Amino acid sequence: MDDNPTSAVNSLTAGLDDLASYLERSTLVVLAYTDIIERKYARPALDKISRYFQGQPLTMSWVTMTLTLFAATSILPVLSFIGLSIFALCSSMSIAFAFGFAAVVALETMFVTVLLLVLGGLLLFSFVFTTFVAMAYLTFRLGQHLQTQGHFGIVEWAQETKQHFASVSVKPEDNDGSDGSGVLVAHDANHEVKRENRSPSPSSSRP
Repeated sequence: MDDNPTSAVNSLTAGLDDLASYLERSTLVVLAYTDIIERKYARPALDKISRYFQGQPLTMSWVTMTLTLFAATSILPVLSFIGLSIFALCSSMSIAFAFGFAAVVALETMFVTVLLLVLGGLLLFSFVFTTFVAMAYLTFRLGQHLQTQGHFGIVEWAQETKQHFASVSVKPEDNDGSDGSGVLVAHDANHEVKRENRSPSPSSSRP
């Protein structure tokens, strides 16, 4: 039981050592090829270019001025490209938003139209159904009146129907109002003549 884990650990260690040695060899090979490219190609080319420009300062100045002018004049096109790209992106987003808003408005209009049609149909159905129920009730009442009162029940049924549908408005009478006309009342004064019967006062006797 103890030999198997030990052998597994030894195998794993050996595999890691082999991988490390392989990576080290690969690194050495890459460094060797890089050193060869640098010594045989890159460094001689740079030295040759440097000697060429040192021997011809006019060409060096021309190249330097060309690169400087190119860098200075390329700023505006690069900025224009960036601005136009941002403008195109914003325009595309605005157009997409406008089309989306128009689509939403069209869908909402369609939904509202369907809703109004459904509500109109329900209103018509309610009106027809209520009218049918009212006519059925009136027909039922007519049958009851004819059954109980004979042909005289038609008059009673008509009065009952009139009470259902006719509106009676009662106007209050104004009993306290006056038309502004004055009434002249003549009063006769009975003058009574009072007669005063004065009896003669007895004369006082002189002593």
